[in-house]
Amino acid sequence: MIETIAPDQVLLDRAANTGPLPPAVRAGLADPMARISVTTVTRDGGRRLDCYAVAGAGKQLAAVTPDAKGEAAVSFPVEGVLAEALIVETLGLDQPLAQIDHRSEFDIAALWALAALADAHRQAELESLLARTPTRQVALSEDSIYLRALDGAALPDPRWLSGMLTQVFGPGDVTEARLLEGLAALARAGLIARGPTGLWSPQPTFITAFAHLELPLAAAVLAIDRRRAGGFDSATRLFLRSFAAIWVIEPRGPVGAPTAVRLGSVGAADARTFVHDAIALALKQPAAPPPAQKAAEARRFCRQCGHPATAADRFCGECGAELA
Repeated sequence: MIETIAPDQVLLDRAANTGPLPPAVRAGLADPMARISVTTVTRDGGRRLDCYAVAGAGKQLAAVTPDAKGEAAVSFPVEGVLAEALIVETLGLDQPLAQIDHRSEFDIAALWALAALADAHRQAELESLLARTPTRQVALSEDSIYLRALDGAALPDPRWLSGMLTQVFGPGDVTEARLLEGLAALARAGLIARGPTGLWSPQPTFITAFAHLELPLAAAVLAIDRRRAGGFDSATRLFLRSFAAIWVIEPRGPVGAPTAVRLGSVGAADARTFVHDAIALALKQPAAPPPAQKAAEARRFCRQCGHPATAADRFCGECGAELA
């Protein structure tokens, strides 16, 4: 459970341009209302941008941009469109990318097995291409798949799917036992099949759905935390740009330690709309509490005859006596 979303105060103190921050904003960063974090991964590096909403600043945000040296730049004011633009630019969401009709839900072991299998399949295809030895169908040994999983954990090259996921999630649980669990889950889903020789072969469903995933180009993680009574509401989405499609991975389970994921493709326009709406919702001002109900006015009665009277009455409407 998230206990705080405040930026590191020591980091803020070291930032060169923290001084111009208005005192109210500087104080508000100790307990921000919301945090919008964008992390990008590309072939030539990546960026991290954290935008904080503080009480009293409206839709103006304070942006903290960490660097590789442990320092940070702080800017105020910025708009939520800054985070949106970073995702759009990284993924190329202004391009006409269509949706691939596929949805899956995997546990984490199956996701890492899928990545290792995709990398092993791609490497086998490249080796066949270089050797000029075409094959009808690539069959993969468990050893070759496991080696690609180890490569992804030890050498997180974002040009390979397992390396890209390592950059985003951190190293997975790369053991042979977990790999076999993941491969078995993919087989139950009809994505791969094991032949009589013990080799694994991608099935048509795998080729149709995940062929583009073998060539990842960039990724962007959008993480939003919004304060509520007693804690924070958190949501995270990973957007993965392949050669001709956008994939969305939704972690399921505890924050920071997902146990499963939902994986599906979306069109570029839908992805852009989702990002825009999610950021707008995070910055939406909380609804004002309903006005307190006025306490019921104490009823008045005439002391002479007991007839009821209103607060505005000066004389009794029944006997005409002056009301106290």
